[in-house]
This record gives sequence, structure tokens and C-alpha cells, in this order.
Amino acid sequence: MMPQAIVCNCNYNGLSIIQELGIHGINCIAMDCQRSIGTYSKYAKYIRCPDPISHEEDFIRFLYDYCSKQNKKPIIFPTNDHWAIALSKYKKKLNEVSIPCVADWEATENLVHKNKFYEIGREKGYLIPKTWNNESKKNVTDENFPLVAKPIIRRTTSNAANKSFISNMDRLRLTLLPTRKEFDEFVRRESSLLDKLVFQEYVRGLSDSMYTVGIYANRNTDILGLFTGHKVRGYPALSGDCIVGERASIPDYVIENTKRIVKELHYCGIAEFEYKKDEVTGNFFLIEVNPRSWSWIGITPASGVNLPLIAYCDLSGEKIEQSESDSEIKTIKYVKVFEDIQNCLFRYKTDYKKWSKTLVEWKNDIKADKLIFAEHNAGDWPILFIAGIKSLLMFIYNSPCYLKIRFKDYL
Repeated sequence: MMPQAIVCNCNYNGLSIIQELGIHGINCIAMDCQRSIGTYSKYAKYIRCPDPISHEEDFIRFLYDYCSKQNKKPIIFPTNDHWAIALSKYKKKLNEVSIPCVADWEATENLVHKNKFYEIGREKGYLIPKTWNNESKKNVTDENFPLVAKPIIRRTTSNAANKSFISNMDRLRLTLLPTRKEFDEFVRRESSLLDKLVFQEYVRGLSDSMYTVGIYANRNTDILGLFTGHKVRGYPALSGDCIVGERASIPDYVIENTKRIVKELHYCGIAEFEYKKDEVTGNFFLIEVNPRSWSWIGITPASGVNLPLIAYCDLSGEKIEQSESDSEIKTIKYVKVFEDIQNCLFRYKTDYKKWSKTLVEWKNDIKADKLIFAEHNAGDWPILFIAGIKSLLMFIYNSPCYLKIRFKDYL
């Protein structure tokens, strides 16, 4: 009997893992604290659980109790930082009844807390931009501008409500500070939050300057699967999450930097290394590492590196050969169709006009030899229906006020 796969947090990230494992006959559990899109998949059973953001210990007790009742230890996939944090912190305990696809806490903590990771990166010479914390910000010179301010961590686990922290960290997700004057004004305005932020030299470019190295490393930190890709469009344009992504090659020195970090920080599990290519110099800089799967991991099977399946098979005891992104298919793209259409037809007109398109232009733009549609993959028809309804409601919500008033009882 094959062990269950438990996917914790089931937005499109978790949905892709559910679909890929499901089509290979693996029994999947969509475990979430709310009815996210992946909980509607025909390949999974939805189980509601406590939210680790505010009920960390309750979540761990719930998960432990569920796993202890299974005939075989389930394999657990976290798909967002706070889920990965909870699993990693309690990994030793959970190992009694399950197999978490997550690194040990020391490695995870060094990655999710940006101040720790950037300090390690500075000492070891990783490809990171110059960075300052609250104490060292006095060392910023005029030559270092423009800067960005960003949270040390946006999501963490707790046994109490922390809505104010989350709200502030989301608000300050990436704040561009072009000049000394704007930097000084920001420091005065956000003085109460400065110990939760880092400042970093701005790597020039929008979200389409972002590149991903996605990996799965086994318990010996050997990388068994490696994917490389490029974010075509994000929303918002400056720094938004990936809406359209494509397989792409990146320089060898970027790959070697990634492999070095995995070894030196003793990382195991799925991870996304996010690099940004400076649009002027062409140099790549490591912006952050996500110690779990990422939003468009659904592109990896078509690219010849089926990271969800590689991880599942390795953790369940099967022997896996190393593989890197390689496929006879020339161009492979992952598209969140409903969201990208709305962005290109409407939102980019005010956010970034260069990416604004007509419907015909949009259709021509996403052409590829292989397209992975986030809303309809692996014959998962319930997702297409639910995603269409959600997209329509969001379109109405963002429409003129009279439409909001007319439909407010349905939102």
C-alpha cells in the first residue's frame, strides 16, 4: 500500500502537488484551515485543520493525531512558509507518525528569517545584494540608493492572533526607496517596525526579471531534481507573485550557488531559490529562498523534473535517479488564465501599461509548445468550475461601485 500524501495549504501551489500525485494513483489529503482552490480537487479529500498562524500547537496536535491513525506514515507537503515553519519546528515529534517533506528547524530558520540568511550569505559569499538591518542602516551611503525595505519574515506561526503583524508585513512587502530623503522619511514613519525589516540594494527590474531554481534534496542534501524557470509576468508588475512562468536556462554560476547553499545549510526537501537578473548589468542576485514548494511548481513535470513525484518517491523509500530540467518540448509555460486575462485586459492599464493587452494579443502572447493551465490541469474539472466562479466574483468586486453595491450580498 502506498502512503498517503498530506498537502498542507491548498492554493494553486498545493493543487499542483495534489494533481500530480493523484494522477499517479497516490491517495491525497487536502488539509487546510479554509476551502482554498485545491480542496475542491477530484484527486483529494478535504480535511479542515487549525490554522498554524494563530493555533500552532492545535495544528500540530491535530496533524499528529490524524497521522497516528494511518496504516503507513503519510508524507506531508507544506506549501507556504508558516506551514513549513510549523512542520519544521515539530519535525522530530511528527517523525514518529509521519514523514514531513521539510528541512530540520535549524536549516529552515536560517532561510525564512531573512536577516539570518543575508548575514550567512554575506559571510559565505553567496550571490546576495548588499543588505542592512535596523542597527546597521546607519552605514547606508548615498551610493547605495535605490534601496528596498522588506520584512524579515511575512508569515510565522503562533498560538495567538497576530493580524496586526501580518497586515503590516504585507503592507511593507517590498517598499522601493529611491533616494536618501525617502529613506529617512520611511525610517521616521515606520520607526516602530524597523526591527522587523531589512534594507537592501535594489536589483533593477520588475517581476519579469525574476528567475527560479526549484530543487528537491534528499536527507543527505543530494539534489535529486532541479528545475530552472523564468517569471514572465507577476501582479503587481513590480514584485507580484507569478501569474505566467516559463521554463528557462540560467547561468551555471547561479546553479552552483544554489547547490552550494543546499550543502552548506544542510537543506533537505523541496525549495525555491528566487534570483533576480539586474536589467542593466545582467548579473543574478539571490533575493530569497522559500523552504517549500512554490506557486507554479505545476510546470516541473512537463519540464522533465517532476519534483512532487520525486519527493514523494524518495521519502517513501524508492530509489531515485538525479534529474535536471530537460525536455524535448521547446517552450513550456504555466499560466493562471483567469487572473492573467483580467490583469492584461484591465489591471495593467493602471499598474504597468506595457503589459496591457487586447484579448487577441494575450492569446498570442501565451503561445507555447506546452501550456500548463493552473485552473485546468490533469482533467480536474471541479477546479475549472470553482476557479471560474471565484474569478467572476473577484471581477465584480473590482468593478465600479454600483456593481459592488448590486452584488455585495454574494461576495
